[in-house]
Amino acid sequence: MSFPSQCLWRLPLMLLVLLASMAPSRAAVAQDGIDDIFDPPASKPSTQAKPDASTPTSSPSSTVDPSPLARDRGRIGFTQENVAAQMAELEERMFRLSEALLNLEPENASRLRLALKFSREELILQQMRDTQALLEEAQLSKAETEVRQLLAKLEHLRNVLLAEDLDFELKLARLRQLRETLAQLERIIKEEQRELAWSREAIETQAEASRLRSLRDDLESIIRNQQDVIETTNSGKEASTPEDRGKAVASAIAGEAGVREAAGALAADPLVADREPAWIKQAIPHVDDTTTHLETGKLDPALDAGQQALDLFLKERDRLDERIAEAEAAISEDQFRQFERDQNRNRDATDALSRVSSRLGDAGIALQKNLIDASGSMRDAEGNLAQTEPEPAATDQLDALKKLLESRETLAGALEELLVELRTELQAQIIADLTEMYEAQVAIRESTEAQAPRAAEQSRTALIALAGLAKSESELAARIEQLTDLVEITEFGIALPTSLRVLGREMLAVEALLKAGDATQSTIDLERRIEEDLLGLIQAMRRLPPSTPPPPGTPLPSEPRDRERELNRLVAELKMIRMLQTRLNDETVIVDETRPEDSPLSAELRREIDALRNNQDEIRESLSKIGRQLEPPGLGGQVDL
Repeated sequence: MSFPSQCLWRLPLMLLVLLASMAPSRAAVAQDGIDDIFDPPASKPSTQAKPDASTPTSSPSSTVDPSPLARDRGRIGFTQENVAAQMAELEERMFRLSEALLNLEPENASRLRLALKFSREELILQQMRDTQALLEEAQLSKAETEVRQLLAKLEHLRNVLLAEDLDFELKLARLRQLRETLAQLERIIKEEQRELAWSREAIETQAEASRLRSLRDDLESIIRNQQDVIETTNSGKEASTPEDRGKAVASAIAGEAGVREAAGALAADPLVADREPAWIKQAIPHVDDTTTHLETGKLDPALDAGQQALDLFLKERDRLDERIAEAEAAISEDQFRQFERDQNRNRDATDALSRVSSRLGDAGIALQKNLIDASGSMRDAEGNLAQTEPEPAATDQLDALKKLLESRETLAGALEELLVELRTELQAQIIADLTEMYEAQVAIRESTEAQAPRAAEQSRTALIALAGLAKSESELAARIEQLTDLVEITEFGIALPTSLRVLGREMLAVEALLKAGDATQSTIDLERRIEEDLLGLIQAMRRLPPSTPPPPGTPLPSEPRDRERELNRLVAELKMIRMLQTRLNDETVIVDETRPEDSPLSAELRREIDALRNNQDEIRESLSKIGRQLEPPGLGGQVDL
């Protein structure tokens, strides 16, 4: 064994020293009356007689022995400071050893990097320093909580360094990395979709603004022609000869016919037709009235009708001016600059993700290539946005989005492959652990039955034996909790996490009964029920496939093997649901038997009923998830169960 490798096995010993060093601190801050440690000793009223003149007195410079409280205060603070220094040294050693073992022993180097990553992500060293500050400030309640958290983290760190199945731990770390990367990629995709949507909207807005300006020019021509008609009509009204009057009226009629035709075409344009109030449509009848009055020689009514039509045309022009201003504001240079900056930030995020994607192994190679391509398209889009050209920017953004979506698909595939690997290994581990726990539970139940007669007589030996059984039951509950965490991390099964949590609660209930010296038949029955639940879970686990369930609405596969796999998944999930519901029904019956008929419910009974309600909600939610997997295609929503 090389020298760096020899140093590696000293690290768990250092952690043991840290755990041992922190244990007294936790005990000290948790004990009764500890608040006085950080308080100066209270001064007591002097009741002693005046000293005799012959009695020697201490000089003012004499040192007074510190009180026990003061000594405890200094000891706890010094211990925590020492622990923080040891933790800093431990992190430094892990870093140096991981570098030294990188080429010689890659597995041990990975173990150290994994441990160091956990230590730094959880801010263990900083939390130790914060705890020291809390101790100095006499905030003992908070300090105790921090110390307990630190002990749990250090225990996990020691387990990582001593883990026999390091490959499984590394896969879990890779799973977290893949999920973090996928979450970051989703944010980048969402932002790029927003960028693309704005660019496409800018294209439409630019086209609309151009079309509105063209319509305004047409409307401006109509307004000028209408004004000419009014001026010509006024000229005819003031004409000195009938011949001049007739020419003016004829010219006005011809001009109004042109206005009528142009206004009708403008009113039919989609950008104008749907507007309310419809000023152009309202102006057309006045144009017709003007023509009618001109043809009958009624110039004053013609002038009134013509002026009304002109006023409506002017209103429409004002509205067009407002719409053009709004469109130009929406695609102003400031807006383009804003989205250019947003695109730049999204590109920076893409580049950052590309740099760290190399840690993902084979999946990171394809991801890095796609991200680099997407970043290049984003850079081109930035240049186009800087030139206020949304159409080529949208093309570049679409290319970037395609690469990002391809990256997401690749990453999701790698995540699914890793999940299947982890679930396959975890399935074997769960079955093995449940089998061991079943055997241990049988032993606990048999021991409980053996101690029951003497426990009923309050035999001290029997009560001590039951306390030992309670500790064994607590260890089983802790193992169930660990399995539950792994199941939730790997998203294994729908009803499995709920089943494990319910099983853990049953074990904790047995632990409490055994700790209280209760070896009655009800305790033994609960232990038997746990045995049955363990066997039921083992049977269900054998049929539960490690693959991820298909999306809701997906029909059963036509391939016989795949179809059998999905049916096995459904059978396993429903078996667990049935087990959960059966146990809940038994508990409900028991609680109902203890419920008084007339008197109000006690606080303890209300808590039991609330617990039953919460369990039922949890079971129902699991069943709803299973039901959603069986939705017909296109149904959507939650199945009403």
